[in-house]
Amino acid sequence: MFHVKHLITHTSLTREQLRSVDQLLADHKKPLDDYARLLYWWNQKLNLVSRGVSHETIMEHIRHSLMISVSDYFREQHKIIDTGSGGGLPGIPLAICFPEKSFLINDIVSKKIMAVKNMVQRLELANVETNSASIENVDVSETDLIITKHAFKVDQLIGYLEEKNWQRIIFLKGREEAKEEIERSSVSLYARIIRLDEQLKNSFYQGKAVLEVRRNHE
Repeated sequence: MFHVKHLITHTSLTREQLRSVDQLLADHKKPLDDYARLLYWWNQKLNLVSRGVSHETIMEHIRHSLMISVSDYFREQHKIIDTGSGGGLPGIPLAICFPEKSFLINDIVSKKIMAVKNMVQRLELANVETNSASIENVDVSETDLIITKHAFKVDQLIGYLEEKNWQRIIFLKGREEAKEEIERSSVSLYARIIRLDEQLKNSFYQGKAVLEVRRNHE
């Protein structure tokens, strides 16, 4: 069997990066709190996060979503596609904090997108569009950044994107599963695993990472 070569590097979230995320939370406290309340309400109807989740845990999911902002991939791209978004994580918190960027929030489940659309309207987010479809049926260009939070395995999402001219993806997922999933990919990848739990001692972040993936053209 042909073996695909992948380049994987490991690093950890820095104190400066953590401070930058916490500054976003402080600077956008009201709209992020408003989103948390809306998500809590909708979650009781549609199970968008997990059953019985508290408001405090939803706020931790929001903070976790904002970890994507530490990546240069995110900083450099204007159009962001959040796929498998469920209740708008990580896309809505990032859209609140980065109004200059354009976001497409995508999920295959139409009821979830209905809830996201309602939240986007109530939060008056002019930089967000929504779409209910498989990511296989979403237009993706080489200048778009794809983001996702625990919705896909790496090799699975790359398989769905096989016919598209994608270049960069950011995943929020467990670091151990990330390595296994990268190795299964039939596309040669450069990946950077940014460990979160050295700076964040909260059990919520145990084993979690920001995973940057791009095509390896070397």
